[in-house]
Amino acid sequence: MPSDVSQLQERLVGVRARRLLLTGRVQGVGLRPAIARLAADLGLCGSVANCSDGVEVRIEGSPAAVEAFQRRLPERLPAGAELAAVTAEEVVPRGTAGFVIERGSTDGPLATSVPPDRAVCETCLSEVRDATDRRFGYAFTSCTDCGPRYSIIVRMPYERADTTMQGFTLCPRCAEEYTTPGDRRFHAQTNACPTCGPRVWLENAEGAVAAGTEAVAQAARAIRNGRIVALRGIGGYQLLCDATDDVAVRRLRERKGRPAKPLAVMVDGPRSAERLAELDERARRVLCGLANPIVLVPARPAAPLAASVHPGVRDIGLLMPTTPLHALLLKSCGRPLVCTSGNREGEPLVSEVAAARRKLARVCDLWLHHDRPIAHPIDDSVVRMIGDRAVTLRLARGLAPLPLDGATALIAEGRSAGPVVALGGQMKSAVAWWNGAQAVLGPHLGELDVLPVRERFERHLEAMHELYRFRAERLVHDAHPEYFTSLWAARRSDVVRRAVQHHHAHVVAGMLEHGWLDREVFGVAFDGTGYGVDGTIWGGEFLLCTVAGFRRVGHVRGFRLPGGEAAVREPWRVAVAMLAEVTGAEDAAEWLSRRWADVDPRRFDGVRRVAAVGAFAPRCTSAGRLFDAVAALTLGIDRVDFEGQAAMLLESVADEDAAGRYAFAVRPCRWHAGRDCLELDWAPVLAGVLGDCRRGVHPGAIAMRFHRAVAGAIADVANRFRGTPVVLSGGVFQNRLLTECVIEAFGDAPSLGRPGVIPPNDGGLAAGQLMVALSAAEVWRCRGAWSSGSIGIRCLRRRKSNSTVCGGWWR
Repeated sequence: MPSDVSQLQERLVGVRARRLLLTGRVQGVGLRPAIARLAADLGLCGSVANCSDGVEVRIEGSPAAVEAFQRRLPERLPAGAELAAVTAEEVVPRGTAGFVIERGSTDGPLATSVPPDRAVCETCLSEVRDATDRRFGYAFTSCTDCGPRYSIIVRMPYERADTTMQGFTLCPRCAEEYTTPGDRRFHAQTNACPTCGPRVWLENAEGAVAAGTEAVAQAARAIRNGRIVALRGIGGYQLLCDATDDVAVRRLRERKGRPAKPLAVMVDGPRSAERLAELDERARRVLCGLANPIVLVPARPAAPLAASVHPGVRDIGLLMPTTPLHALLLKSCGRPLVCTSGNREGEPLVSEVAAARRKLARVCDLWLHHDRPIAHPIDDSVVRMIGDRAVTLRLARGLAPLPLDGATALIAEGRSAGPVVALGGQMKSAVAWWNGAQAVLGPHLGELDVLPVRERFERHLEAMHELYRFRAERLVHDAHPEYFTSLWAARRSDVVRRAVQHHHAHVVAGMLEHGWLDREVFGVAFDGTGYGVDGTIWGGEFLLCTVAGFRRVGHVRGFRLPGGEAAVREPWRVAVAMLAEVTGAEDAAEWLSRRWADVDPRRFDGVRRVAAVGAFAPRCTSAGRLFDAVAALTLGIDRVDFEGQAAMLLESVADEDAAGRYAFAVRPCRWHAGRDCLELDWAPVLAGVLGDCRRGVHPGAIAMRFHRAVAGAIADVANRFRGTPVVLSGGVFQNRLLTECVIEAFGDAPSLGRPGVIPPNDGGLAAGQLMVALSAAEVWRCRGAWSSGSIGIRCLRRRKSNSTVCGGWWR
């Protein structure tokens, strides 16, 4: 034994050892194999392992080799890896022989990023297309650079045994690839082949009809013959049909219950995409990236697509094949395919085989199933090219879970306060959390108006608690008392609860996007609906914000919504109420009855009276409803099939070459408790729109003048707060034309915070809520409910001694 020790000591003379901790997006991206190859190239010994904090590396060797390793590491990162930080410390050499990849540890709250799902790479596709390759035609081919991640992960760190691939034992040839350092599938956790991996099969209502490549071939024949196929993708089922067959597309719309909302189209490559849409280099990069979102881009006027794919809307949503299965099907079909979520409209995505058989039986004609379990259902992401960037409209597959790295400073202050979950809003539900080690915005879940989506919401929350290894001690929700998330939080008596005003959360999400959490900003929060601190409906707000609070400094002039929710579905109601204030009731009714000849004139009179009295006509300042009213006047829209449709149609008809603009009046006013404020008066704009309509001005010119008017008004009000960064937030800024008009109005101002990765709509609401909560960790000591507003923050906890409301205020 003494001789062994002395030999080890002699061998370690001149050997340096170093421990590195890599944090950021470092798991599930092929980083460990890349590190092992770099160590081998430099003759270093040691190990690399996934851990709760990221990736831990131990290297031993000559001082020159150790220094070279750390110097070259950034150059050897695989695609998709993002290093947030590298910490290094000198350690005692162990005399390790060789370099090994070790299984990771799982202690404490998860501090490293959960890798998002990634689209199939070109190298894997080339194998699938190669008749001499052993993976020819195999629908689940993947490597360290591509394939499912988040959707199959059961536990972290990311190891095959902790994913839904654990049930597929590697065959000898796949095992050899997995253990060979020089192989591109070295430690590829999703590695599989036709011998040992997942399988695909085709079913009709009577049962299975084909498997493997024949299943794909028969599914393609069915699609070419006008039938609808439900395909099980990475995160759930998708409904596919021939995008050039108008009969098939209309049949899909009828069965799915989606009469008008645009449908996404999957194409087999960028050349096919360019035949359908106008793509610049930025859009092409996003479309072909590994995140693989649906990308909204302007459609070509003569694109060879069915008219019912995106009726009345200028943009089309395109996406590339997500998996080899999609690519094989597209090749067999030889045409673009409609690719939409596998569900009835308004219901959650279907992900399980048995559920698909039951819930999609009246929607599809055939099912293309596979047997790889889905741990976390996830929809397709949607982005829109606005200005020089992709703006996320739906954060989902490929983009979520999204690490909120900009929250570092707030998180450092809030560590002692315990884990927090922010529940988001009612529409476009998404949840965010701080688990004590990292902040994350989760994927899109759906609209919480229906029970199945609420059940999905609860399952998702439980799954994220397990995956990120924490239990929430605090809940943050929207201030609207009737949102499902608010009611759900109120039932949890074992946690501290806090309500955050809707538009404050929107602006703070934008502050997070731009790293402005330590600053005061001028927030423009334009959307459809948000509960105001005065109990009215807000939606066209100008707020001076810090992360901790806000002051309302301006808003769109208020107006009535006759019939409440009915006014959202029938925008002519809003037009009636607004025009009655501008031109007088009789003049408005006379013109509107000619505009909507198929609407009973008595309904106009009834709506006008409801608006005048105020009963059943809540007052709002909603910019979204203002767009609806102008769209109704300009285009004669009497009813919409989905929220935002009227505004989308108005944007689509706008003639960007048309001259002129309308002008809002900006006036001082007073709102809650006599507080001073600015009011954006729409009366001159409505008068201008009505006048142009009567003169027969083309709707494209009217639409363009209105968009310029809104953008100009935003710039006008913002200029009264010079020196303060401006944040654009809320669902109205999903409108490409409006946002680009605002950008033009501001010129080259570096302090304009535009939407980006965090959705500007309610899908990003939870991110803002979470930051507000983390900024005020010291006042969570009051166990009860909170609400925040421009006046202050009031504790709503009821004292045990009596039922009175605690009157404490924090400013």
